Amino acid sequence: MKSAYILYCLALACTVASCASYERYRLLYNDMLEQSDLESAARLIENKKFYQKDRNKVLYYLELGALARMQGNLEESNTYLNQADLLIEDRRASLGAQGLAMVSNPRVLPYRTEYFENIAVHYLKSLNYLQLNDFSAARVEARRTNIRLQELNDAVPDKPLKYHDDVLGHITMGLSYEMNGEWNDAFIAYRNAAELFIEAGRPRPYMGVSMPEQLKCDLVRMAERIGFTSEAQYYEKLLQPRCSDDTGSGGTLALFWENGQGPVKEENLIGFNILRSGDQSSLRFVNNRMGLDYDLGPQAYNEYNGFEGVNNISLALPSFQRRPYPLRSAEVQYPGGSRPLEMIEDLNEVAEQSLRDRFHRELANALLRLAAKEAMEASLRSIKTKKADSKDEKEENEEGGEEKKKEEQKKEKEPEYSDTAGQILGGAMDIINAVTERADIRSWQTLPAEIYYQRIPLKKGVNEIRVKFYDQYNQRMEEQLLTLEGQGGLVVRSLITPDARAIQPTAKTILP
Repeated sequence: MKSAYILYCLALACTVASCASYERYRLLYNDMLEQSDLESAARLIENKKFYQKDRNKVLYYLELGALARMQGNLEESNTYLNQADLLIEDRRASLGAQGLAMVSNPRVLPYRTEYFENIAVHYLKSLNYLQLNDFSAARVEARRTNIRLQELNDAVPDKPLKYHDDVLGHITMGLSYEMNGEWNDAFIAYRNAAELFIEAGRPRPYMGVSMPEQLKCDLVRMAERIGFTSEAQYYEKLLQPRCSDDTGSGGTLALFWENGQGPVKEENLIGFNILRSGDQSSLRFVNNRMGLDYDLGPQAYNEYNGFEGVNNISLALPSFQRRPYPLRSAEVQYPGGSRPLEMIEDLNEVAEQSLRDRFHRELANALLRLAAKEAMEASLRSIKTKKADSKDEKEENEEGGEEKKKEEQKKEKEPEYSDTAGQILGGAMDIINAVTERADIRSWQTLPAEIYYQRIPLKKGVNEIRVKFYDQYNQRMEEQLLTLEGQGGLVVRSLITPDARAIQPTAKTILP
């Protein structure tokens, strides 16, 4: 028990220091992104020991991959993102780390990405490949995206999640298939995206976003292209798309806009009262304000001695906090007209819903973690140490003579024990338990808050396309010029606005 206590204290020292470091540098990193100081942001990630730890390595590659893309280093970006993808696939924590997490907190485990972060990895890689005109690699990435989406669908088969699929992933797949001439697969991808917005035969929002007109048009256009006339007519009648020709003599531009900075995880302390049954065979954790009433069941109750000594408790659980961003809409002006960029994914809503979907699993894990801590504390309090003979007792024995000594030798004296050490260790553990009750607030910081999409027709030759960005009061805040050579076919580009300044992540790529 003493060795376990020492191990626990070491874990405490490491995790508390590491958490403080992460929370401090997270603010600095976000400021650098807002100022578009990408080189400084990359150096911060590369130099901080927090990101070098094995348990945080996936975050290291994710952040550097996103930053390299924003700087126009698309091949380098995919190198980092591929490393992150490999770690995501092998994210099983060691048994030792799992055990340590049960008596410390989940921050000691290797970071397990959120499902929407998994999809975002493939979205970024797909756009990188498409912008590099590596269509075969984009096709492979589309297949991998499909696998990730299936994992999301199968995550909790007995209790379907509200965030059970991802529009962004399907649209990216559709584009990749289109650029490889796989029209049937492209239609399926667009149809899967569209079906997320349809319930009981009627359109409705999904994850806080209404179905984009462009997606409606993509779906109908692709159905007509492969000769699915009845499907095209069905979706035209159901969705009533307002479509303009998005293919010009010089081809089509598929433009993505990644706006703002995505939500960050914060720690949320939730208090519970403990209500025990009359026969002391079970208990419930209750929070009346939040309407929570949770029973871990008889197995956990028996394993942890009925949570003896546990009364009112506070658990640390993660929650997503939205961040403000100045730009709220954008319009694309091109030779021959203008079109608004349409939102296809609200990562604020997706992130919050993904946590809501697994809230009870997080709560159960936190309660079990608390039980393990309380069990260790109870074991330490039960430690008793043998009392040593006092100096006076020794002197008395020496003066008592030989006769008294012989009598004492005849009877076996029972040792006396003190619980002082146990009380001290138990009290220390009580303090440590309170300090280490922390939620895992790690997340991929460079993701945007919103993602928009639009198709723009291109004329032959040079195309000057202006994108104008507006705030919530419809005041123009920023304007960005894209110069493209219309040579036919589909071209993919993206703009990123962590704050009010726009970044073109294609600056170092060769125009088609």
